[in-house]
Amino acid sequence: LDMPQNTPAKPLAKPVVVQIDIAPDNAVMWNGERLPNREALETRLSAAGKADPQPELHIKPNKDASYAPVAMVLAESQRLGLTKLGIVGSEQFLQ
Repeated sequence: LDMPQNTPAKPLAKPVVVQIDIAPDNAVMWNGERLPNREALETRLSAAGKADPQPELHIKPNKDASYAPVAMVLAESQRLGLTKLGIVGSEQFLQ
């Protein structure tokens, strides 16, 4: 009887994480770098969407930022095919 050999599983690679911060003045930051405009964000998101595997996008809005830039980042991410994204830092909204 031929039994399958136990092969060790490959260790899971740590996912690439992109931190997108929304500053109190509504500026968008990509891993700490302030993006000058929406086109710069689209360029970065487009490249991230084509990466294999796609990075995780951690979107962290400041509690004093308006919702518009957050919605824009979410909409552009979806439009460009990014699927691994989430809102982080919600503890700052607790009172």
